[in-house]
Amino acid sequence: MQNPLCGLGKIDNLCLSTEKEKINMFRKTNMWRGISMTSALFLTVSLLAGNILETYRTSVDAFVGTRSQVTVTDDAEDSWTYQSEFTSAKEAYEGFQELAIRTSQETFALLKNENASLPLKSDAKITMFGIRSYAPVYSNSGGSVADGKSTVQIFDAFKERGFQINPSMMAAYEKFFEGKEWAVPQFGGGILPEYSDITAYDDPHELTLDELAKLNPDYNSQYDEYNDAAIVVVGRVGGEGGDGYYPGEEGRADGVETVTGNILSLSDEEMAMVNEAKANFDKVIVLVNATNPMEIANLQDDPDIDAIMWIGYPGAYGFYGVADVLNGTVSPSAYLGDVFAKNSALAPAMQNYGNIPWTNASDFSESANVNSYLVEAEGIYTGYRYYETRYADIVLGNGGAEASAGTYANADGTVSEADGTWDYSNEVVYPFGYGLSYTTFEQTLDNVVIADDKKTAQVTVTTTNTGGVAGKSAVQVYAQTPYTDYDKQYNIEKSAVQLIDFEKTQTLEPGASETITLNIDLSNLASYDSENAKTYIVDPGTYYFAVGSNSHDALNNILAAQGKTTADGMTADGNASLSYSWSWDGDVDSTTFATSKNGTEITNAVSDGDYSMDINSFIPDTVTYLSRSDWNGTFPKTISGLTANDELSKLLGNDFIELKTDDDTSDLVFGDTSSDLTIMDLKGADYDDPRWEELINKVTIDEFLAFAANAFHNIEAIPSIGLMQYTADDGPNGSDSHYLTEGSYQGKAYEDAADYDYATRVGVSPQNVAYSWNKELAYENGEITLGESTLVLNLPIMIGPGMNIHRHAYNSRGAEYYSEDPILTGYIGSAVVQGAQSKGTLVNIKHAAFNDQEINRSGIAVFMNEQKAREVELRGLQQAFEANGKPASFESDDTKADTYTQGALGVMSSYNRIGAVASSANAGVQVQIMRDEWGFNGYNVTDFTGVSLKASPKESILAGTTAFCGFGAGDEITYWNAKSLSKDRDVCLAIKQDLHYALYALANSAAMNGINETTHSEDVMTWWRTAYKTCTGVFAVICALCVVFYIISRIRRTKKQEA
Repeated sequence: MQNPLCGLGKIDNLCLSTEKEKINMFRKTNMWRGISMTSALFLTVSLLAGNILETYRTSVDAFVGTRSQVTVTDDAEDSWTYQSEFTSAKEAYEGFQELAIRTSQETFALLKNENASLPLKSDAKITMFGIRSYAPVYSNSGGSVADGKSTVQIFDAFKERGFQINPSMMAAYEKFFEGKEWAVPQFGGGILPEYSDITAYDDPHELTLDELAKLNPDYNSQYDEYNDAAIVVVGRVGGEGGDGYYPGEEGRADGVETVTGNILSLSDEEMAMVNEAKANFDKVIVLVNATNPMEIANLQDDPDIDAIMWIGYPGAYGFYGVADVLNGTVSPSAYLGDVFAKNSALAPAMQNYGNIPWTNASDFSESANVNSYLVEAEGIYTGYRYYETRYADIVLGNGGAEASAGTYANADGTVSEADGTWDYSNEVVYPFGYGLSYTTFEQTLDNVVIADDKKTAQVTVTTTNTGGVAGKSAVQVYAQTPYTDYDKQYNIEKSAVQLIDFEKTQTLEPGASETITLNIDLSNLASYDSENAKTYIVDPGTYYFAVGSNSHDALNNILAAQGKTTADGMTADGNASLSYSWSWDGDVDSTTFATSKNGTEITNAVSDGDYSMDINSFIPDTVTYLSRSDWNGTFPKTISGLTANDELSKLLGNDFIELKTDDDTSDLVFGDTSSDLTIMDLKGADYDDPRWEELINKVTIDEFLAFAANAFHNIEAIPSIGLMQYTADDGPNGSDSHYLTEGSYQGKAYEDAADYDYATRVGVSPQNVAYSWNKELAYENGEITLGESTLVLNLPIMIGPGMNIHRHAYNSRGAEYYSEDPILTGYIGSAVVQGAQSKGTLVNIKHAAFNDQEINRSGIAVFMNEQKAREVELRGLQQAFEANGKPASFESDDTKADTYTQGALGVMSSYNRIGAVASSANAGVQVQIMRDEWGFNGYNVTDFTGVSLKASPKESILAGTTAFCGFGAGDEITYWNAKSLSKDRDVCLAIKQDLHYALYALANSAAMNGINETTHSEDVMTWWRTAYKTCTGVFAVICALCVVFYIISRIRRTKKQEA
């Protein structure tokens, strides 16, 4: 209401002032309302962010490297089943470091050593060439990454060991890297010891001599002073994801030229470094810093290259070990676990590799994840099995010499352009199992005993150090099985030589000997017959064992026993006394190995039906698999241009088992509240303990679904049975995301934790471990690398070891896996599993199965025949699940009596499809083979799929999958609830079975370590929790104050208006 005095002279000024105050008051009211609304918005965002962070707490921890919850037991004195070796962060730090260095010393393979050029004297003055001589590849760039905080750089390690390094050359590299920083890992915290701008698959990024001169014009000024040796380091990166390596022009960046035309041979710039070293130094040593087998025949053949040593990925501390081998502190004792070919792109496996799309891939929904396929037409002839078998056939006069253009190598390693002759010496540079020492060894085959049931054999070998320095040697035992007319009739292939077992001697002083008896599992000689017997068979005929310094040497020893010499085309005469033959009489034996060790009948699992891996069962006559009966005629061709037919399309769509809605499930109990049983009561219980049924009946379907759907680095709580939430982690080579700052001993935080901001991922690559050929060392790596990571960091699940086969040289993820051979892979992996499980680690072996390339790894459909599937990839995995490969030294060691009694308790399925079906849903592999034949009763989690269509969730539950690595269920999976699933009897029974698998594994792991009735969880105030709580608090206060001021402003405004 207008003031009646307004308009009366001076009163007008007062009225005007009053109106201005009203306007200002109005403005202030709007201001406080605006600030209130803004702060309320930020408060809402903070609350939502907090809710999301807490919901996905363990995943946030994994990504940013924190620990937001700890398990606390008030009185756990009698509850510790597993005890750590380390009672302080200092002890843990030193323990991981000591093992890393000691392991590294045994994992570098000496490939060439002319005129005993190595070892160098301990204070040698050396000049180092190559960008990798300053910035080597310490580890993978993704998956099993080394901890940058722990990493001792190559030049520092060499200097600490006494080498004097040319400072002028080093100054050029220092200048190049000036201002550059190491990378940050994709997941977790910390630092990755690599420079992103020289990390590429298509370019080694070697500097030219001109570039070195620009960086330091005097780079070559001290050659004469630091001339004890030139050390050239050449390297190739590796890692998870991405396209990885390609052969030929496709695999090289613009301007990159190489010796053979492939990226795995040396580039022109790398060769310029080699030639610079040769021109200026009498002694030239090349270190091969790569896990992909490189094409280095030119270096081997070059008389001016004195020594070559493969070092793989040495890890955070491994260059101490490199120096120790170079200076002779230890003698090298590693052996290649992969063949090194002159031109690895000509391996039969490489004819089908890379991105080969379905022609109708675009017809599928994006969420179905359909892209490409891979037909492994090479059959069993992976790696050395191809080269050695074709060589043997030529020597034996069975054919194999004829070769078509483009399928064999010229003498210089380049690809042939005309039809010609296949020659082993043009194909292989270093055979599988090859490695030199600073000393010499002689081996004798003392005795062979074949058991009466022909299921096992004992082979006794004596190794003597005949040289002048101490060293270790591997005992490599190979076998040959007959290739018969029956095999040819039913398309069964046989390798001319295959590794059957191995051991490593202790350090032998000059003149000393060691005798080792190996217990051979003859089931690994059986061949799979998918066409006729539909099980494992043994052919009648002559069988051979042989020892040798490598696969080729062992084969030559067998050929010598068969009367062959160099006159028949052998590369060298063999030693028949190092072989042993025996006969398997009668007809084809389809019974001896037709049942598994747990008594399950073995029959076809992936040859036909939905779970088939043979593309011919879906599209007949698509592929002819490579056969030694006609090497040239069956040499693989690229299988491209396939269209998924209706049968394949249904499977590729990941929704091929109909969910039933009207089954009678009234007798199935979920959510029983009448029992007081908890998982703690079944700590250490056998799988067959009758109490499991009572415990599982307490769990509701919704609880299982929550447990299964939230498994990204996480074990979700199941409140009804007292299972608490735990953190898990990726870790073939140690924890990817956690640090000793979080470390504890028996539930109590390390007092010195804050002083040790270091990780446990410090060792050599898993592939390096395999190249040691040392089961005991692998067991110890399992104990420490995985086992102590579990105990120190309270991580019951560690995802590892990686046990996929190296199908060829080009898979960029090879460092995480062991070898091209299933027995080397299987026994090293089994040892790691046993060591880890002795400390309570619930291992998740990865990846089951057939992760043969990173290209399109998520969604690619992998096809092969069942013989290849069973005798190569699955045979490797089988050893770990059946607890096979016990070291000979453990047999007589009472302290190891309880080892190798329980196979692996956990596994992670692969991204790729097995056949046309998601790997986690392929019941042929996951149930019939792994669960039934191998007796696997443990935890089975997918790779990072979550509960999404690409994981084929309901089919995966039916196939024994217990959890899905991810963050809950995707919107497209509308049935992920109790109401939708409770009327499908098969699914309900599978849920109970999967709970049994998962809970049994957890109850027999460190998840139950230190657990009793006082155990509870406590939140930790991490930085991100502090951040969102602080934001929430601040915005709440601001919002509250603004609301108050807004209300006050409104009241004052109202009063002014009324006045």
